[in-house]
Amino acid sequence: MDRKQLTSKSAVFYKLYIVNIIITVIFICMISTVCSVYSTRLILNSMVTFNESMLEEKRQAMDERVRQLDETVYLIIGDKNVFNLIMTSESDYERPMILLNIIRHFQNVCSNNSLVEGIRLVDMQRGISITEKAKTTIRKDEVNIEFPQNSFFTVRETDNGKSLDLIRCLEPIQGQKTVYIILTVDQSAFTSNLMIGNEDEMVKSYLMTEEGRILIGSDGEWSDGLAEQLKNQRAETEKFERDGRKLMLYKNCSQVSNLVLGTVQDYTYLTREAGEVKRMIILVSCLVIAAASVIIYGFSLYFYRPLKRLGSKLAGMTVKNEPNIVKDEYMLIENVFHEMQTDKEYGLPSIVRDSVRKLVTEEFDEERFEHLKRLMHQKMDYTWFVLMVVECDSEEDRLSAQNAYQNMINSEALIGGFVAGMTQNRLVGIFNTDLDYENFLGMLEQQKQEMEECSGVLTTCCVSRSFQNLENMCLIYSETLRTLEKTFFKGKYTLIYETAPAADYKNEYHKKETENKLNRFVTEGKEEEAVETLHALTSELSLKATDIQYTRFCYFQICSNLINNVLELGGVLPKEYNEREIFGKIFSAGNLQELEKVSEKILLACVRNFSRKEQSYSPNVEQAIAFIVSNYNKDLSLDDVAGSVFLSSGYLSIIFKEETGYTVLEYITYIRMQKAKELILQVPALKVKDIAEQLGYNNVQSFIRYFKKYYGETPMAFRKKEE
Repeated sequence: MDRKQLTSKSAVFYKLYIVNIIITVIFICMISTVCSVYSTRLILNSMVTFNESMLEEKRQAMDERVRQLDETVYLIIGDKNVFNLIMTSESDYERPMILLNIIRHFQNVCSNNSLVEGIRLVDMQRGISITEKAKTTIRKDEVNIEFPQNSFFTVRETDNGKSLDLIRCLEPIQGQKTVYIILTVDQSAFTSNLMIGNEDEMVKSYLMTEEGRILIGSDGEWSDGLAEQLKNQRAETEKFERDGRKLMLYKNCSQVSNLVLGTVQDYTYLTREAGEVKRMIILVSCLVIAAASVIIYGFSLYFYRPLKRLGSKLAGMTVKNEPNIVKDEYMLIENVFHEMQTDKEYGLPSIVRDSVRKLVTEEFDEERFEHLKRLMHQKMDYTWFVLMVVECDSEEDRLSAQNAYQNMINSEALIGGFVAGMTQNRLVGIFNTDLDYENFLGMLEQQKQEMEECSGVLTTCCVSRSFQNLENMCLIYSETLRTLEKTFFKGKYTLIYETAPAADYKNEYHKKETENKLNRFVTEGKEEEAVETLHALTSELSLKATDIQYTRFCYFQICSNLINNVLELGGVLPKEYNEREIFGKIFSAGNLQELEKVSEKILLACVRNFSRKEQSYSPNVEQAIAFIVSNYNKDLSLDDVAGSVFLSSGYLSIIFKEETGYTVLEYITYIRMQKAKELILQVPALKVKDIAEQLGYNNVQSFIRYFKKYYGETPMAFRKKEE
């Protein structure tokens, strides 16, 4: 296979870029289409929801105005003269003075109601019509009113245009007498703020009757056919297409009249703009992809040159048994490496590494294991198998450790196996031996010490339990890795092993118990006891605990709660003891010993805050302390204590804090807690409620809360533990 043939076959490599570009463009087009459709629907749904809520508000405002007009009708009828005129047919109620009073009443109603322009009372039996201006005689056929309802609106043609009338039909004598109260409505006042939008070319609003007659609204091309569409519309919102326009029709019927609010919105522009955005996204994406493809193509040519040169050099090598027909440099390199792995000695480390990795991380393969034994010239026919995982600080240390353990295998008669590097810092050994487990561990410990003394190689070794069934090698390896995490509890560069499976262990009980003890020792100023408690926790965790992060979290909670408790009780700690700093220090600890040092430093700071030695105070402070000790069982305040020493509360607070380290209220709580401890221990028959009352607490829960802050547990738990 010559160089020209290799170069020509390399075109397959570049064709992949064209396929990737095409797939990417198609994917971008699909994504942009879906996004544009979804965004259009989202915007449209938001607009519909907004317009529906707006239309509902307008409908409520319209109904309220209709009710005002109904009240006006009742106000008109409630007049004595109007009522008598309606209810009787006698001619006495048609006298000029009575009619004049009725006309004046109509005028007053019109002047006092901005919605009413005029009033007209039509008595069909008498054939008269009374307005706010005059009385006229009419014929019955002059008033054409059909199907009157509760509140019936109609439009009347006048010289000045259309007039909106509200007609109320009354039948004082059913079947014999009919009277109409007709209110001429001020359209501008009635329809003020009732129409949605600004009547532009995208939004049109209508006020119409249920029969489809437009009372107020836009005329022209929008009105043609839309009134009929709104009349027949059953839902409140429907889509409608007309003349290539996409319209949204909104309809909301009045609940107290025959009026209907309708709105037509043209959202054609929305779909048009969405299409423009989609096309722009596709265009820009294609341009970006094209530019990126050119750049990637150029870099691929640059990085592919070494591979081409390698293929050209390997073309002259002879391969004894070619597993594949050589078509291009990829197959040629594959064949050469196959030859190197099977027949060449320098390919052995990679074979061992890959085989060991598959044996311990995948299902056990007997054929692979036998092949590995042949390559390493190991019989491995002893009884027991042991796995070992070694962590090193660097790749050089890992290579040194790998050679040392392999030499140990080759030199010891009762040990067989092989060692392979898994990562730069980790190696795995599979040992086969007839030695018992303890003797084998002794040899590993000796080998580890020799490496540390001779070459200075520091390692952390984790040894599995001995086993016979090779099928379980994957599980044994996983268990060994979990055990390796115990470096946190044992310390780095140790030999870790287990003779039995790790027992389940939880830190919650120990954390709570220890925290209560530490809180008590801190508030009592017992430094030695607090440190001993912390050391006991560390020792116990080093033997049993397995969860590193949870252990860190437990220490963080203990330290954080201690600091919060000290601060709540009036203590003062350095600024460095804040939650953020503590979190960083605890979770950066590399092992349990470092974690204990950090926690001990925090603990000592808290204890020493409460280790206040007795000292002489000024006469005023001495007198204030004596007053508190004598009256701690009362509901004391700062003013009470200040009054006892004839000082202002502000001045007493300053000198008391400077000399004692407590505020006045903190010292009252301190004295009460000391007395509470005495009562709990010396008088077992006393209930918590009685103790709280003797100490001056009106609320038992407040007493329990303060006691728990001081001593780390409730009064009953404290008494039970001391007993």
